[in-house]
Amino acid sequence: MPPPTVLIVGLGFMGGSLASALVQAGWSVLLHHRRSEVSARAAALGYGEQILALPDGMGRAQIAVVCTPVSTIVPLVRQLVAMPGQALISDIGSVKGPLCRDLADLSRAGRFIGSHPMAGSHLQGLEHARPDLFQGCTTVITPVPSTPQAGIALIERCWQAVGSRIHRLPPDEHDRAVAEVSHLPHIAAAAVAAGVSDASLALAASGFRDTTRVAAGDPALWADILLSNRLQVAQAIRTTTGRLHELLVLLEQGDAQAVAGWLSQGQLGRQRFELLRHLPAQAEGGGEE
Repeated sequence: MPPPTVLIVGLGFMGGSLASALVQAGWSVLLHHRRSEVSARAAALGYGEQILALPDGMGRAQIAVVCTPVSTIVPLVRQLVAMPGQALISDIGSVKGPLCRDLADLSRAGRFIGSHPMAGSHLQGLEHARPDLFQGCTTVITPVPSTPQAGIALIERCWQAVGSRIHRLPPDEHDRAVAEVSHLPHIAAAAVAAGVSDASLALAASGFRDTTRVAAGDPALWADILLSNRLQVAQAIRTTTGRLHELLVLLEQGDAQAVAGWLSQGQLGRQRFELLRHLPAQAEGGGEE
C-alpha cells in the first residue's frame, strides 16, 4: 500500500523538519504556510509541493498535520475539517488536555488525533529544519477512548515513517508528564539565565551553557505553551520550589551529609533517565524513552 499524502500546515522548524523527513521516507507531502514565500522556500528545498489554497490541500491529503503555536491549533483544525475531503488531522502541540477536550467531537468522528513529538530545538524557522529530527525520538499519541483504531494506526504510521517511537497517553496524563520533563526544565533554565550577573557571566563555561541552552527559545512561543498548560506547570513549580526550600534550610544548617543526600536524589533521577534511554524500543503503544 503506497504511503498516504500528508499536508503540513505551518512550516517553521518543526513543520519543516517533518516535511523533509517524510519526503526522505518516500511520502508525498503538500506544503502550506500563512506566508506563501515560506512554503515556496520549503518547496524549493525539496520538502514537498507548495499549496497556496488550504481547501486544495485538504481535498488531496489523507493526513493533515498542524504545526502552529498551541493557541492557534483548535480554531485551525475547525477550519480544516470544514474543507473538502476526509483527511485525518493531527498536530504537534506540546499541550494536549485542553486541545483534545475542545476537539473531542472530531476525535470521536475519526477526524482528529493529537500527537506530540518529543523533539525540538531552541533554534526556530524553516532554515533550521532537519530531516533526522525525529529519528529515535518518542512521539506521544493522545487519542480519546472513542477514537477509531484505524485513525490511530494511520497517524502512528506517519510518525513511525520518520523514525519515531510511539507512546500512547491520555491527554491529561501527557500534560502532567511534559510539565515535569519539558516545561519545568525550560523555566529553570530561564530563571538561571535571567539571574546571572555580567561579572559572573565572564566565568560561565560548559555547565552554564548546557544548563541554560533551552532558555534561548522563542519567548512568545514558550509563553503560549506555559499558559496553555498553566495548571500542571504551576503544580510542578510548587513542587520544585519546595525542594529548593528544603535545600536552603540544609545549607543554612551547614549539614553536609544532608546536602549530599539532597543532591543524590538529582543524581538518581539523571541515572534513571539514562537507563530508560538505553532500553529497547517497546511495542506499539508501549513505554516512553
